[in-house]
Amino acid sequence: MALTGLSCPLGISFLLVVLTLVLSQDIDIPVCSYELIETGKSDHVKHYLIEDVLYYAYKDPQIIKHPCNQKMALYMGIKLFLTKDNFRRSLIPLNIPYTFQVGIPKVTAAIFSSSKLLLAINGNVFGYDYEDNTWIAILDTKEYLANIYAEYCCYSDDYSCTSVSNLVLAYATGEHVSQAHVYLSKSLGFHFEKLELPQMKTLNGILEGFFFFHSLSKYAMLLRNGKVGRFVYTEPPLNESWGMPFEMSGHINIINLPGLKGYLILWDEKHLFFTNNCGQLVEEIPIKNDKGIKYESLAHSLNQVSSITGFENELALLTKSKKFFYGTLGLLSTSLIDIEDDGIGLQNAAIMFESVGNILIVVPEHFQQSPAFDFTICPVNVQHLLMDLEIGLKTCKAEILRGNFNKKLFVLDMNETLKLSATLVPQPSQSPVPVNIFLMQQHVSGRAHGSFVSNIKTATLSTITLDLIDRGMSCIDLQPQIGLISIGCNWNKRIIIRRDLTACMKNFLNPEELENNYTYILEKTSYDGSFHSRKQPDNKDLIVDYDYERLGCPLLVYYNSPWKPVIELWKESDFVEVVKTEFILIERNGLFTYNYSLTVGKALCKSQAQSWSSMIDASSTKDLNAWNRENYVNCHEHNENVPLLSPQAEYQILGGSSSNSIIFNQRNGIYIFLLRIVDPYYSYCDLTTVFSVYVYGAFPKRTLPEYVVALLIICFMVFLLWFGYVIPKLTKSNYGNRVKLFCQNLCPKSKKKAVKFHIDKLKK
Repeated sequence: MALTGLSCPLGISFLLVVLTLVLSQDIDIPVCSYELIETGKSDHVKHYLIEDVLYYAYKDPQIIKHPCNQKMALYMGIKLFLTKDNFRRSLIPLNIPYTFQVGIPKVTAAIFSSSKLLLAINGNVFGYDYEDNTWIAILDTKEYLANIYAEYCCYSDDYSCTSVSNLVLAYATGEHVSQAHVYLSKSLGFHFEKLELPQMKTLNGILEGFFFFHSLSKYAMLLRNGKVGRFVYTEPPLNESWGMPFEMSGHINIINLPGLKGYLILWDEKHLFFTNNCGQLVEEIPIKNDKGIKYESLAHSLNQVSSITGFENELALLTKSKKFFYGTLGLLSTSLIDIEDDGIGLQNAAIMFESVGNILIVVPEHFQQSPAFDFTICPVNVQHLLMDLEIGLKTCKAEILRGNFNKKLFVLDMNETLKLSATLVPQPSQSPVPVNIFLMQQHVSGRAHGSFVSNIKTATLSTITLDLIDRGMSCIDLQPQIGLISIGCNWNKRIIIRRDLTACMKNFLNPEELENNYTYILEKTSYDGSFHSRKQPDNKDLIVDYDYERLGCPLLVYYNSPWKPVIELWKESDFVEVVKTEFILIERNGLFTYNYSLTVGKALCKSQAQSWSSMIDASSTKDLNAWNRENYVNCHEHNENVPLLSPQAEYQILGGSSSNSIIFNQRNGIYIFLLRIVDPYYSYCDLTTVFSVYVYGAFPKRTLPEYVVALLIICFMVFLLWFGYVIPKLTKSNYGNRVKLFCQNLCPKSKKKAVKFHIDKLKK
């Protein structure tokens, strides 16, 4: 099968430079000088408690480095030790309280997450907060979850970066993929839920690894069939879901190097593999010298891996045959150099990188006088070591390679471009060479196939690497310049509503009153708490508190006049533009005393348009988040699944190419609107705002229907005509005289004259 075409889901154009490794012959030379660390024991004795001491389930020790704190690491071997100073102090073994009743505490995996360690102990997940020295049981299942996986971003405090480590996976290996057990956490490992992907039911093979690669925005599985392993990716573009096969005889260990570059190291005792593209192409790492390939693989050199470590673009390992290997990881060429040394093969020795080109070999030592362990450490400076070997390294072809994007995160929002720069100084006597890099999404550049991405609406991450083409080992200090590009929301963006005229300017409302716990009433017949614009028989008049601090003074709008808010896009404190794309709005308290000027038919829709009622009904949350840019569908495109059946329905989308607007009914008062941009191609951000409107100019509603009022007026006029005709006739009749006499008797004698005067006047 051809190699998969998986790439970054929202691929970007960038300058890519790769490296080649120059190596040498075997030379026996001491790698480092050992030093015994035995300080700080008294501090541990004071706080030491006898509890269940943890130990590593596998025979070969490993060290896990904190991805962002270069001083913190976890040694896993016959005991587990957590250091905050790279083993420069004596430590007591890590232990778990008896109250958790874990039995023999066998640790199979561990990762750093926030301020705690997540450990797989006897198939369950526990958390250890090393700041508070407390333990918590997180995931207790019947399945044996032996593995924990997470990725990290240490470049920025931006949410695009910090949210990467929110996702944690715990899973069991060695089972058929259709029966595999995988648990997902989106809360730094504090809470897990079972993850079930439909693709897992149709695949064949034994699950050996489960991942989420942020640089692909996809889940990936490592499957083994017989002695062949392959990566498979969920929801891939163009159905190219498989990576290239590689030799895999049994269970394999995996390290995902920090930086989100897709660098994976895979190994067992006899084989060592590397992939720089999230497993799409996995190749065995050869061992080279200056004459070419010495051994095609570690197995051919009769060596077995004991302890291994990786850091950015470097790799180092110890073997069971007392050898130390060092290599550089590249995009074109990756290989190892072997250094013979009989002094490294100490029992329980593990290896880690302290920084670029600086390696530390660690061996725990225990003496009976104290519960704390000392450490024998052996620092290795790779550059000094290679110079001492005198293996004829070529001179590095560059003196300076520096980019303004190294170890930084940049945000590239929809339809934006990004300019980066770097400086290359080939030799001290030569002038600097400027490097200008322009980045944009290939999907919107017009230079990518429509199926290049699986979902343009989904934000993702990508990396940019600037490196030398012919890199020699003498360029260890000249590391590649690597930056992280967040193709997604720029969190400094926001939208506001233009406020040219407010109710306070025209004295309809007083700011002082609005600030002083102002409330207003919604009539029970004017709102619907379910947001379906229907009168609810159980409603009561609703008292609403006005949040003046958030809303300010309301906009002033005349009723029965078409109105549409003017939206401004701002980036931090800078105005960007007036937003003219599609948006939606709804009254937050459920008021429905307003309408839209267009229907679906008049808006020239080719399929049935979405509405608040339909989106809320289809949502599981049943709230105002039911309709957003992720699920918005433009009705001006043909959609066989949603044919145009109700052209007379209200068209509830504003902005864009339509002239749709809001018309308020005959009701004066305050409206509080939620407004959201729904055009998925405008920005990755959920651009939402809340604002208030005061509607004026509406006469009070009549309590009776118009036809009843008209009938009463007609009846009253007829009565007046009848009365004007009857009174004169009545005064001339005998009945009229009797009425007149009756009125005279009702009046006092002192007022007879006045009564007579009025009667005479009436006759006239």
